[in-house]
Amino acid sequence: MSSPKLVLADDDAPLARELAEFLSEVGYEVAGIARDGRECIELVERTNPDLVLMDVRMKPMSGTEAAGILRDQRPGLPVVLLSAYGDESIVKAAHDAEVAAYLVKGCSAGQLLETVSTAVSDARNRGWGE
Repeated sequence: MSSPKLVLADDDAPLARELAEFLSEVGYEVAGIARDGRECIELVERTNPDLVLMDVRMKPMSGTEAAGILRDQRPGLPVVLLSAYGDESIVKAAHDAEVAAYLVKGCSAGQLLETVSTAVSDARNRGWGE
């Protein structure tokens, strides 16, 4: 089985590069980094990833908005949302977007890897990416 391919979306460029480097080092293929939700959707269309790892708060299109569009355009594509905030409104927006998971930035590397691995595995078990 090939290495899972990811698309990252975060308007914090240094953090996005750090995440991309880390995920590459542990065996994931990073297909690209987007700066907002619109760019992420376009990148997903071009690269057909196995997972999207995306910040919640980006402009002009947020991660939750993009996740909703991706859910409709690519049912089964797992999206993991990241946020520096864990307040109830953000968690509800993530839940409403029907994402695979929600992580608060600053989580451990182990939590990130477990979440990404589980989301990809669950999606493949449901037939995504075949």
